[in-house]
Amino acid sequence: MLPRLPRLPRLPRLPRLSRPFAPFRVFRVFRVFRVFRVFRVFRVFRAFRAFRAPFAPFRVLFAAFALLTACTAPPSPPTQVVSPEASPTPLPTATPDPYQVGIALRAAGDLEGAMAAFSQTLALNPDFVPARLARGTLHLTRGEPSAALADAQAAIAADPRDGHAYALLGEVLRVGYDDPSGALQAYRQAARLDPTLAEAIFPVRWRAAVEAGQIEEMVSLAEEYATAHPDNPLAAYYRARATTAQGTPRTAIGELVEALEGGGPAAVWFALGEAYAADAAWPQALTCYEQAQRQIAAGDASLGQVPDVSVADLTVGLGKAYLYTGACAQARAMFERALAMEPERDEVHALIGQALICEHPRPTPTPYPSTPRP
Repeated sequence: MLPRLPRLPRLPRLPRLSRPFAPFRVFRVFRVFRVFRVFRVFRVFRAFRAFRAPFAPFRVLFAAFALLTACTAPPSPPTQVVSPEASPTPLPTATPDPYQVGIALRAAGDLEGAMAAFSQTLALNPDFVPARLARGTLHLTRGEPSAALADAQAAIAADPRDGHAYALLGEVLRVGYDDPSGALQAYRQAARLDPTLAEAIFPVRWRAAVEAGQIEEMVSLAEEYATAHPDNPLAAYYRARATTAQGTPRTAIGELVEALEGGGPAAVWFALGEAYAADAAWPQALTCYEQAQRQIAAGDASLGQVPDVSVADLTVGLGKAYLYTGACAQARAMFERALAMEPERDEVHALIGQALICEHPRPTPTPYPSTPRP
Protein backbone atom coordinates (compact mmCIF):
# COMPACT_ATOMS: atom_id res chain seq x y z
CA MET A 1 0.00 0.00 0.00
CA LEU A 2 1.43 3.25 -1.15
CA PRO A 3 1.82 5.96 1.38
CA ARG A 4 -0.66 8.88 1.27
CA LEU A 5 0.84 11.99 -0.20
CA PRO A 6 0.56 15.14 1.82
CA ARG A 7 -2.12 17.72 0.72
CA LEU A 8 -0.70 20.74 -1.00
CA PRO A 9 -1.65 24.09 0.42
CA ARG A 10 -4.34 26.11 -1.45
CA LEU A 11 -2.94 28.99 -3.39
CA PRO A 12 -4.44 32.42 -2.65
CA ARG A 13 -6.98 33.74 -5.14
CA LEU A 14 -5.69 36.48 -7.38
CA PRO A 15 -7.63 39.72 -7.42
CA ARG A 16 -9.88 40.51 -10.39
CA LEU A 17 -8.28 42.71 -12.94
CA SER A 18 -11.48 43.82 -14.66
CA ARG A 19 -11.58 47.24 -13.09
CA PRO A 20 -7.95 48.25 -13.80
CA PHE A 21 -8.22 46.98 -17.38
CA ALA A 22 -11.60 48.65 -18.13
CA PRO A 23 -10.18 50.41 -21.23
CA PHE A 24 -9.27 47.03 -22.71
CA ARG A 25 -12.84 45.84 -22.14
CA VAL A 26 -14.15 48.79 -24.14
CA PHE A 27 -11.65 47.97 -26.91
CA ARG A 28 -12.82 44.39 -26.84
CA VAL A 29 -16.45 45.38 -27.29
CA PHE A 30 -15.44 47.65 -30.15
CA ARG A 31 -13.64 44.72 -31.84
CA VAL A 32 -16.70 42.51 -31.48
CA PHE A 33 -18.84 45.13 -33.26
CA ARG A 34 -16.24 45.36 -36.01
CA VAL A 35 -16.22 41.59 -36.48
CA PHE A 36 -20.04 41.57 -36.50
CA ARG A 37 -20.14 44.22 -39.23
CA VAL A 38 -17.55 42.32 -41.35
CA PHE A 39 -19.57 39.14 -40.84
CA ARG A 40 -22.64 40.97 -42.18
CA VAL A 41 -20.69 41.96 -45.30
CA PHE A 42 -19.42 38.37 -45.71
CA ARG A 43 -22.97 37.02 -45.52
CA VAL A 44 -24.11 39.47 -48.20
CA PHE A 45 -21.27 38.38 -50.46
CA ARG A 46 -22.13 34.75 -49.94
CA ALA A 47 -25.71 35.44 -50.90
CA PHE A 48 -24.70 37.15 -54.12
CA ARG A 49 -22.27 34.34 -55.03
CA ALA A 50 -25.28 32.05 -55.38
CA PHE A 51 -26.55 34.18 -58.29
CA ARG A 52 -26.12 32.66 -61.74
CA ALA A 53 -24.56 34.03 -64.86
CA PRO A 54 -27.58 36.08 -66.07
CA PHE A 55 -27.10 38.30 -63.02
CA ALA A 56 -23.31 38.58 -63.37
CA PRO A 57 -23.32 42.18 -64.75
CA PHE A 58 -25.12 43.39 -61.70
CA ARG A 59 -23.00 41.62 -59.08
CA VAL A 60 -20.59 44.49 -58.73
CA LEU A 61 -23.41 46.99 -58.29
CA PHE A 62 -25.21 44.83 -55.76
CA ALA A 63 -21.98 44.24 -53.88
CA ALA A 64 -21.23 47.94 -53.74
CA PHE A 65 -24.74 48.70 -52.53
CA ALA A 66 -24.56 46.01 -49.85
CA LEU A 67 -21.17 47.27 -48.71
CA LEU A 68 -22.48 50.80 -48.35
CA THR A 69 -25.56 49.59 -46.52
CA ALA A 70 -23.54 47.56 -44.04
CA CYS A 71 -20.77 50.05 -43.38
CA THR A 72 -22.62 53.31 -43.24
CA ALA A 73 -24.66 54.33 -40.19
CA PRO A 74 -28.29 55.37 -40.65
CA PRO A 75 -28.66 59.11 -41.08
CA SER A 76 -29.73 60.99 -37.97
CA PRO A 77 -32.85 63.13 -38.17
CA PRO A 78 -32.15 66.77 -38.90
CA THR A 79 -32.16 68.98 -35.88
CA GLN A 80 -34.31 72.08 -35.93
CA VAL A 81 -32.43 75.24 -35.14
CA VAL A 82 -34.47 77.58 -32.97
CA SER A 83 -33.53 81.20 -32.99
CA PRO A 84 -33.07 82.65 -29.51
CA GLU A 85 -35.06 85.71 -30.62
CA ALA A 86 -38.05 83.66 -31.73
CA SER A 87 -41.15 84.09 -29.50
CA PRO A 88 -44.09 81.71 -29.20
CA THR A 89 -47.08 82.51 -31.34
CA PRO A 90 -49.81 83.96 -29.11
CA LEU A 91 -53.09 82.10 -29.02
CA PRO A 92 -56.11 84.00 -30.35
CA THR A 93 -58.16 85.58 -27.56
CA ALA A 94 -61.95 85.83 -27.46
CA THR A 95 -63.41 89.13 -28.67
CA PRO A 96 -65.29 90.89 -25.86
CA ASP A 97 -69.07 91.14 -26.27
CA PRO A 98 -69.87 94.80 -27.02
CA TYR A 99 -73.21 94.53 -25.18
CA GLN A 100 -71.48 93.41 -21.96
CA VAL A 101 -68.93 96.17 -22.48
CA GLY A 102 -71.79 98.66 -22.72
CA ILE A 103 -73.35 97.36 -19.51
CA ALA A 104 -70.03 97.75 -17.70
CA LEU A 105 -69.49 101.27 -19.07
CA ARG A 106 -73.00 102.32 -18.08
CA ALA A 107 -72.43 101.02 -14.56
CA ALA A 108 -69.19 103.01 -14.43
CA GLY A 109 -71.00 106.20 -15.48
CA ASP A 110 -69.55 106.40 -19.01
CA LEU A 111 -72.81 106.99 -20.88
CA GLU A 112 -71.12 107.99 -24.14
CA GLY A 113 -69.04 104.83 -24.21
CA ALA A 114 -72.06 102.73 -23.30
CA MET A 115 -74.07 104.32 -26.11
CA ALA A 116 -71.32 103.51 -28.61
CA ALA A 117 -71.09 99.91 -27.37
CA PHE A 118 -74.85 99.38 -27.64
CA SER A 119 -74.85 100.89 -31.13
CA GLN A 120 -72.04 98.52 -32.12
CA THR A 121 -74.08 95.59 -30.81
CA LEU A 122 -77.10 96.66 -32.86
CA ALA A 123 -74.92 97.08 -35.95
CA LEU A 124 -73.99 93.40 -35.60
CA ASN A 125 -77.50 92.24 -34.69
CA PRO A 126 -80.33 94.79 -35.19
CA ASP A 127 -82.90 92.45 -33.57
CA PHE A 128 -81.07 92.12 -30.24
CA VAL A 129 -83.80 93.45 -27.93
CA PRO A 130 -81.73 93.98 -24.73
CA ALA A 131 -79.40 96.35 -26.59
CA ARG A 132 -82.41 98.20 -28.01
CA LEU A 133 -83.87 98.66 -24.54
CA ALA A 134 -80.56 99.75 -23.04
CA ARG A 135 -79.89 102.30 -25.77
CA GLY A 136 -83.48 103.58 -25.71
CA THR A 137 -83.23 104.15 -21.95
CA LEU A 138 -80.01 106.12 -22.47
CA HIS A 139 -81.67 108.24 -25.16
CA LEU A 140 -84.53 109.01 -22.78
CA THR A 141 -82.09 109.91 -20.01
CA ARG A 142 -80.27 112.29 -22.34
CA GLY A 143 -83.51 114.04 -23.33
CA GLU A 144 -83.80 112.47 -26.80
CA PRO A 145 -87.41 111.18 -26.86
CA SER A 146 -87.60 110.63 -30.62
CA ALA A 147 -84.54 108.34 -30.62
CA ALA A 148 -85.86 106.56 -27.52
CA LEU A 149 -89.24 106.05 -29.19
CA ALA A 150 -87.56 104.59 -32.29
CA ASP A 151 -85.63 102.08 -30.17
CA ALA A 152 -88.76 101.12 -28.19
CA GLN A 153 -90.77 100.54 -31.37
CA ALA A 154 -87.91 98.55 -32.94
CA ALA A 155 -87.72 96.37 -29.82
CA ILE A 156 -91.47 95.67 -30.00
CA ALA A 157 -91.19 94.84 -33.71
CA ALA A 158 -88.31 92.44 -33.00
CA ASP A 159 -90.13 90.67 -30.15
CA PRO A 160 -93.83 91.56 -29.69
CA ARG A 161 -93.99 89.31 -26.59
CA ASP A 162 -91.35 91.23 -24.62
CA GLY A 163 -92.97 93.10 -21.74
CA HIS A 164 -89.86 95.22 -21.09
CA ALA A 165 -90.20 96.77 -24.56
CA TYR A 166 -93.73 97.96 -23.74
CA ALA A 167 -92.54 99.24 -20.37
CA LEU A 168 -89.91 101.35 -22.15
CA LEU A 169 -92.57 102.60 -24.58
CA GLY A 170 -94.72 103.69 -21.63
CA GLU A 171 -91.82 105.61 -20.08
CA VAL A 172 -91.06 107.34 -23.40
CA LEU A 173 -94.70 108.40 -23.80
CA ARG A 174 -95.06 109.60 -20.21
CA VAL A 175 -91.69 111.35 -19.76
CA GLY A 176 -90.74 112.29 -23.30
CA TYR A 177 -94.12 113.16 -24.82
CA ASP A 178 -96.25 114.00 -21.73
CA ASP A 179 -98.86 111.40 -22.75
CA PRO A 180 -99.89 109.62 -19.51
CA SER A 181 -102.95 108.01 -21.13
CA GLY A 182 -100.85 106.36 -23.85
CA ALA A 183 -98.27 105.42 -21.25
CA LEU A 184 -100.96 103.66 -19.19
CA GLN A 185 -101.92 101.51 -22.17
CA ALA A 186 -98.29 100.52 -22.72
CA TYR A 187 -97.87 99.72 -19.01
CA ARG A 188 -100.98 97.53 -19.03
CA GLN A 189 -99.64 95.58 -22.01
CA ALA A 190 -96.26 95.16 -20.30
CA ALA A 191 -97.87 93.78 -17.13
CA ARG A 192 -100.10 91.50 -19.21
CA LEU A 193 -97.18 90.01 -21.13
CA ASP A 194 -94.89 89.71 -18.10
CA PRO A 195 -96.78 89.59 -14.77
CA THR A 196 -93.49 89.84 -12.89
CA LEU A 197 -93.19 93.42 -14.16
CA ALA A 198 -96.42 94.53 -12.49
CA GLU A 199 -94.74 95.11 -9.13
CA ALA A 200 -91.68 96.80 -10.64
CA ILE A 201 -93.65 99.29 -12.75
CA PHE A 202 -96.39 99.93 -10.17
CA PRO A 203 -94.99 103.40 -9.21
CA VAL A 204 -95.01 104.67 -12.80
CA ARG A 205 -98.42 103.11 -13.45
CA TRP A 206 -99.85 104.92 -10.41
CA ARG A 207 -98.22 108.21 -11.40
CA ALA A 208 -99.52 107.96 -14.96
CA ALA A 209 -103.03 107.24 -13.66
CA VAL A 210 -102.89 110.31 -11.38
CA GLU A 211 -101.53 112.54 -14.16
CA ALA A 212 -104.14 111.28 -16.62
CA GLY A 213 -106.95 111.70 -14.08
CA GLN A 214 -108.12 108.12 -14.62
CA ILE A 215 -109.85 107.51 -11.31
CA GLU A 216 -110.97 103.97 -12.14
CA GLU A 217 -107.39 103.02 -12.85
CA MET A 218 -106.34 104.55 -9.52
CA VAL A 219 -108.96 102.48 -7.67
CA SER A 220 -107.83 99.33 -9.49
CA LEU A 221 -104.18 99.98 -8.69
CA ALA A 222 -104.98 100.71 -5.03
CA GLU A 223 -106.76 97.37 -4.73
CA GLU A 224 -103.85 95.64 -6.48
CA TYR A 225 -101.37 97.14 -4.01
CA ALA A 226 -103.53 96.24 -0.99
CA THR A 227 -103.77 92.64 -2.24
CA ALA A 228 -100.02 92.37 -2.77
CA HIS A 229 -99.11 94.19 0.48
CA PRO A 230 -101.93 93.71 3.01
CA ASP A 231 -99.75 94.64 6.01
CA ASN A 232 -98.09 97.68 4.47
CA PRO A 233 -99.42 100.96 5.93
CA LEU A 234 -98.99 102.60 2.52
CA ALA A 235 -101.93 100.53 1.28
CA ALA A 236 -104.16 102.94 3.23
CA TYR A 237 -102.46 105.85 1.43
CA TYR A 238 -103.31 104.52 -2.04
CA ARG A 239 -106.91 103.66 -1.07
CA ALA A 240 -107.45 107.10 0.47
CA ARG A 241 -106.00 108.91 -2.53
CA ALA A 242 -108.26 106.99 -4.90
CA THR A 243 -111.30 107.53 -2.68
CA THR A 244 -110.60 111.26 -2.41
CA ALA A 245 -110.24 111.44 -6.21
CA GLN A 246 -113.69 109.83 -6.50
CA GLY A 247 -115.16 112.81 -4.67
CA THR A 248 -115.84 111.10 -1.34
CA PRO A 249 -113.20 112.61 0.97
CA ARG A 250 -115.15 111.81 4.13
CA THR A 251 -114.95 108.11 3.34
CA ALA A 252 -111.21 108.49 2.96
CA ILE A 253 -111.06 110.42 6.26
CA GLY A 254 -112.80 107.61 8.11
CA GLU A 255 -110.48 104.97 6.70
CA LEU A 256 -107.35 107.00 7.42
CA VAL A 257 -108.34 107.92 10.97
CA GLU A 258 -108.84 104.22 11.67
CA ALA A 259 -105.49 103.37 10.06
CA LEU A 260 -103.68 106.05 12.12
CA GLU A 261 -105.03 105.07 15.52
CA GLY A 262 -101.69 103.53 16.48
CA GLY A 263 -99.64 106.02 14.50
CA GLY A 264 -98.46 105.83 10.93
CA PRO A 265 -95.97 107.13 8.38
CA ALA A 266 -95.82 110.71 7.16
CA ALA A 267 -97.30 109.77 3.78
CA VAL A 268 -100.52 108.58 5.42
CA TRP A 269 -100.74 111.79 7.49
CA PHE A 270 -100.32 113.74 4.25
CA ALA A 271 -103.12 111.76 2.61
CA LEU A 272 -105.38 112.55 5.59
CA GLY A 273 -104.51 116.23 5.27
CA GLU A 274 -105.43 116.10 1.57
CA ALA A 275 -108.75 114.49 2.41
CA TYR A 276 -109.53 117.20 4.99
CA ALA A 277 -108.51 119.88 2.47
CA ALA A 278 -110.83 118.36 -0.14
CA ASP A 279 -113.62 118.62 2.46
CA ALA A 280 -112.64 122.26 3.19
CA ALA A 281 -111.75 121.38 6.80
CA TRP A 282 -108.60 123.52 6.82
CA PRO A 283 -107.80 123.52 10.56
CA GLN A 284 -107.82 119.70 10.61
CA ALA A 285 -105.81 119.67 7.37
CA LEU A 286 -103.24 121.99 8.96
CA THR A 287 -102.86 119.62 11.92
CA CYS A 288 -102.22 116.64 9.61
CA TYR A 289 -99.76 118.52 7.42
CA GLU A 290 -97.77 119.72 10.43
CA GLN A 291 -97.64 116.18 11.82
CA ALA A 292 -96.30 114.89 8.51
CA GLN A 293 -93.71 117.70 8.45
CA ARG A 294 -92.53 116.85 11.98
CA GLN A 295 -92.11 113.17 11.11
CA ILE A 296 -90.16 114.00 7.96
CA ALA A 297 -87.85 116.26 9.98
CA ALA A 298 -87.32 113.30 12.34
CA GLY A 299 -86.19 111.07 9.45
CA ASP A 300 -89.42 109.60 8.06
CA ALA A 301 -88.81 108.80 4.37
CA SER A 302 -92.24 107.42 3.47
CA LEU A 303 -93.20 110.45 1.41
CA GLY A 304 -90.37 109.62 -0.96
CA GLN A 305 -91.67 106.06 -1.35
CA VAL A 306 -94.94 107.11 -2.98
CA PRO A 307 -94.61 108.14 -6.63
CA ASP A 308 -97.15 110.95 -6.99
CA VAL A 309 -96.14 113.45 -4.26
CA SER A 310 -93.00 115.09 -2.93
CA VAL A 311 -91.94 117.25 -0.03
CA ALA A 312 -92.77 120.27 -2.18
CA ASP A 313 -96.40 119.06 -2.36
CA LEU A 314 -96.50 118.90 1.43
CA THR A 315 -95.06 122.41 1.62
CA VAL A 316 -97.73 123.74 -0.76
CA GLY A 317 -100.41 122.00 1.30
CA LEU A 318 -99.08 123.64 4.44
CA GLY A 319 -99.12 127.04 2.72
CA LYS A 320 -102.74 126.61 1.68
CA ALA A 321 -103.74 125.53 5.19
CA TYR A 322 -101.97 128.58 6.65
CA LEU A 323 -103.57 130.84 4.07
CA TYR A 324 -107.12 129.63 4.66
CA THR A 325 -106.71 129.75 8.43
CA GLY A 326 -105.50 133.36 8.35
CA ALA A 327 -101.75 132.85 8.90
CA CYS A 328 -100.84 134.86 5.83
CA ALA A 329 -97.12 135.44 6.51
CA GLN A 330 -96.53 131.76 7.22
CA ALA A 331 -98.45 130.87 4.08
CA ARG A 332 -96.21 133.12 1.93
CA ALA A 333 -93.08 131.60 3.53
CA MET A 334 -94.31 128.09 2.70
CA PHE A 335 -95.10 129.01 -0.91
CA GLU A 336 -91.69 130.59 -1.42
CA ARG A 337 -90.01 127.52 0.04
CA ALA A 338 -91.97 125.23 -2.31
CA LEU A 339 -91.02 127.42 -5.28
CA ALA A 340 -87.36 127.13 -4.31
CA MET A 341 -87.71 123.34 -4.25
CA GLU A 342 -89.47 123.11 -7.63
CA PRO A 343 -89.14 126.33 -9.66
CA GLU A 344 -91.27 124.96 -12.51
CA ARG A 345 -94.46 125.01 -10.44
CA ASP A 346 -96.23 128.00 -11.96
CA GLU A 347 -99.36 127.71 -9.80
CA VAL A 348 -97.32 128.66 -6.73
CA HIS A 349 -96.86 132.20 -8.07
CA ALA A 350 -100.61 132.80 -7.90
CA LEU A 351 -100.69 131.43 -4.35
CA ILE A 352 -97.89 133.81 -3.34
CA GLY A 353 -99.98 136.64 -4.71
CA GLN A 354 -102.95 135.54 -2.61
CA ALA A 355 -100.73 135.43 0.48
CA LEU A 356 -99.51 138.97 -0.19
CA ILE A 357 -103.06 140.21 -0.52
CA CYS A 358 -103.86 138.42 2.72
CA GLU A 359 -100.97 140.18 4.45
CA HIS A 360 -101.82 143.61 3.08
CA PRO A 361 -105.56 143.78 2.63
CA ARG A 362 -106.99 146.60 0.59
CA PRO A 363 -108.11 149.44 2.89
CA THR A 364 -111.79 150.10 3.00
CA PRO A 365 -112.91 153.71 2.76
CA THR A 366 -114.12 155.28 6.00
CA PRO A 367 -117.64 156.58 5.64
CA TYR A 368 -118.04 160.23 6.62
CA PRO A 369 -121.33 161.68 7.81
CA SER A 370 -122.89 163.88 5.23
CA THR A 371 -124.93 166.92 6.18
CA PRO A 372 -127.88 167.76 4.08
CA ARG A 373 -127.64 170.96 2.18
CA PRO A 374 -129.86 173.69 3.38
